[in-house]
Amino acid sequence: MLPWLAFAACSLIWGSTWLAHKWALVDFTPLGLASVRFVTAGLLCIVLAWLKGERFVQRKQLPSLLLAGLLMAGAANVLTAWSLQFIPSGVGAVLQAPIPVWLALLSLRSDPMHARGWIAVMLGFAGVGLVMWPSDVGGIDLTAAVVCTLTPVAWSWASLHQRAHVKSGGLFANAGVQMLFSGSVCVALTAGMGSFTQHGDIGARAWAATGYLIVGGSCIAFASYLYLTRVWHPARAGSFSYINPVIAVLLGWLLGGEALGSRLIAGMGVVLVAVAVLQLATRPKPPVVPAEVAGEHT
Repeated sequence: MLPWLAFAACSLIWGSTWLAHKWALVDFTPLGLASVRFVTAGLLCIVLAWLKGERFVQRKQLPSLLLAGLLMAGAANVLTAWSLQFIPSGVGAVLQAPIPVWLALLSLRSDPMHARGWIAVMLGFAGVGLVMWPSDVGGIDLTAAVVCTLTPVAWSWASLHQRAHVKSGGLFANAGVQMLFSGSVCVALTAGMGSFTQHGDIGARAWAATGYLIVGGSCIAFASYLYLTRVWHPARAGSFSYINPVIAVLLGWLLGGEALGSRLIAGMGVVLVAVAVLQLATRPKPPVVPAEVAGEHT
């Protein structure tokens, strides 16, 4: 059940962090938010790793770990946060939904996927497109939309790079090192290029949203995703991004007064079917035991 719990954490928590980002960015700048979030989350994860007795990554694998972390915990999050200043949170979740597509394309050589898996990938993409039809997203900032759409490419490449080149270290130890390094880079960039806050003051809602991003979005969900990339097919691990838009849009309806129509409900059904098919299509097959070997144990 552990992979399924990790998948649920990525799906539900990261689906809700879109709205949390919007609330935090009212007072924080994108770099300021990343600085506070990842330095704090990194320290928490390192403490957890120490309490659990986890080993840290081997020295020769450290550069690959830091590069992947800088792209995933640093660049991808900062660029996504920047784009959310100009587009709705639900739209951002939809634009980044094709993470399994990028993971599947970038891992074709090492992890080929059968026709059923590709059908599920495209079905899921169609489902999130149904959730947010152009009539609902018209007039969004084109530059922000393009940045938000292309960010998952860097995230997916970094995920596969870490999966291939980082074989040591515990989950919280690796996540902590990555986030602390990325957060430190963000602190340096913020100090040299801008401000940590939008207007000087940080309200209670922004602090609460940031706390949720630290504990839920970073410590729990990020470590869960690193675990999934170890035990599941890359496209299967990334299929959480098909559920994220549904969560994001539902929260926008519940907490932001956004409309909830039949198209959203239909799209949700398509998304869930796609995720179910993708799980089955990428599930590892049991090893084939030769008949003569099987006969020895009967």
